[in-house]
Amino acid sequence: MAAHADALMTTDEITEVVDLLRSAGKIADDTTFRRVSPAHPKPSQNGAAADRLIEAWTYTASDKRIDEFVVSLTDQSIVSEQAVYGQVPQYGFGEVAQSIEAVRASPLVAEALAKRGITELAKVQVDPWPTGDMGEAHEDGRRVTRGVLFWRDDEMDNGYAKPIDGVVAFVDLDLMEVYQVDDIGEWPVPTETNNYHHGTVEDRTDLTTIDITQPDGPSFTVTDGNHIKWANWDVRAVMDHTEGLALQSLAWTDGVTRRPIMRRASVAEMVVPYGETRATQAFKNALDIGEIGLGRTANSLALGCDCLGDITYLDSAWCFDDGTPVEVSQAICIHEEDFGILWKHSDSPTGTSDVRRSRRLVISSIFTVGNYDYGIFWYLYLDGTIQLEVKLTGIVTTQAYKDGDSLAYATRIGQEIAAPIHQHLFCGRFDMEVDGTNNTAYRVDVEVDPPGPDNPYDNAFRAVPTKLETESAAIDVVDAAKARTWRVVNEGVTNNLGQPTGYKLLPADTATLFPAQARIGGRAGFAKQNMWITPSNPTERFPAGDHVTQSKPDGRGLPEWTKADRNIADTDLVVWHVFGLTHSARPEDFPVMPTEYARCTWVPFGFFDRNPALDIPPGSACH
Repeated sequence: MAAHADALMTTDEITEVVDLLRSAGKIADDTTFRRVSPAHPKPSQNGAAADRLIEAWTYTASDKRIDEFVVSLTDQSIVSEQAVYGQVPQYGFGEVAQSIEAVRASPLVAEALAKRGITELAKVQVDPWPTGDMGEAHEDGRRVTRGVLFWRDDEMDNGYAKPIDGVVAFVDLDLMEVYQVDDIGEWPVPTETNNYHHGTVEDRTDLTTIDITQPDGPSFTVTDGNHIKWANWDVRAVMDHTEGLALQSLAWTDGVTRRPIMRRASVAEMVVPYGETRATQAFKNALDIGEIGLGRTANSLALGCDCLGDITYLDSAWCFDDGTPVEVSQAICIHEEDFGILWKHSDSPTGTSDVRRSRRLVISSIFTVGNYDYGIFWYLYLDGTIQLEVKLTGIVTTQAYKDGDSLAYATRIGQEIAAPIHQHLFCGRFDMEVDGTNNTAYRVDVEVDPPGPDNPYDNAFRAVPTKLETESAAIDVVDAAKARTWRVVNEGVTNNLGQPTGYKLLPADTATLFPAQARIGGRAGFAKQNMWITPSNPTERFPAGDHVTQSKPDGRGLPEWTKADRNIADTDLVVWHVFGLTHSARPEDFPVMPTEYARCTWVPFGFFDRNPALDIPPGSACH
């Protein structure tokens, strides 16, 4: 029997999909798999064991053709297929490894390195980088990755401390050969050791043990593979091949009434543009989710390291280029955390004090993309709050530094190295269904009233909601001067006060794309704004388009879709929120970066009649 429509992908299902496509004659000798993942849910699927649909995207090199299949595991059939020409597929993990060896074996690379006194190519670390689209004529018609080089004295050395600057190798992925090397200048390879592994720095001894225990076990349950229930929350955790960790069928249960809030919530894309003008850095503007596929980079998490407490883990699976299933054990971590005071009041007349402890359910995964590590953390709170937090750590991109180098676009982080300024901009995709599918969005700005008879003390300010009727009206940026927020409501459902039930988006870490005029601005146009709202459409899932590798700066994705200026009032809608950070690196970020955080938060606004956390019992010492 096929799995639930919202179930986690398994290795057996991947084998089923691959075998079905092979038996149907859809896989040629030079066809590789680029995405195998459960299809996004439809409204009718929430809470029901509907058709188990799997998306499978393949690439046939001889025809330079992408095929997009939808396969039903319930019926063991191909539901739909579409051929796509003129676009470049997501990188295959197998060919990434092959490109590294192609760089090491290249006479062109060996010649450039010999000029720098480097002859031991086995000690050269090769980082394949998405080439993007920089308008280079030699890349037209090719599938290309750029090899960026570093030096490792030994296997455990930190290569990012020793960039081999000035050399970039271009690999044709269909031919799997280096066809060009750019040699733009010579910098000495840094010699300073900057390792971070345990044992390279003496351990401190002044920290005592912290143990987190739940002697009665966790308060949540996980059934049917990935169906999580905790307090009033009801949700499924899934691992998408492209987006990584996502939530589906997110709902709140009042007694026996299940109230939907979001059909699906995910980080649908990210862009990482660099501001350094040096040619070995300027091309870097990765779309890490669409070009790489986060689901394939999920870490296998370890108790006491990545997660702490009474943990339940879920496994995930992804499809290698040749159709082989790959299982990632303990890819999703589920646990509870104490989170300080939930609410408190000390009553002066009676001398009594009421206080309740907050806790949150944490659903998390960690992904490694080259030098950076990204943690996607979903938090559900007892008061109905939903929070998405991205934790950024790993190692900053480095370039060699020598006396006389400009530091206009980089920060010196070591004696012989610098780190260029860059951004990490994430696009959260929230497929809303607050108490049903007919939702309406409002932008809410705080305005100061002018002096006048209605404002005799000159102190008046108020929250002013503006109903967003069309896509163009919704396109916007965060404005701290107006304390701008957004609200999604169901005007057909009211609370006991006669107000429409809703949720409010509180932006936090926000930025927009600084190099908006560059070619990346045409490839990642979604990042020029903080807010987009569209009617829900099953074909509109990735804000920069479906196939973003070497995509042209033609404004595809959200900028293209919203030109239709469709109605978004009282309909099934999707909120796209761009948030993130601009990283001007500091010496303290090296040799490994302390975690930085980017987040956004949804809080109930009229979804309840009053504080929904009044029923939380006090702690044993808080009576």
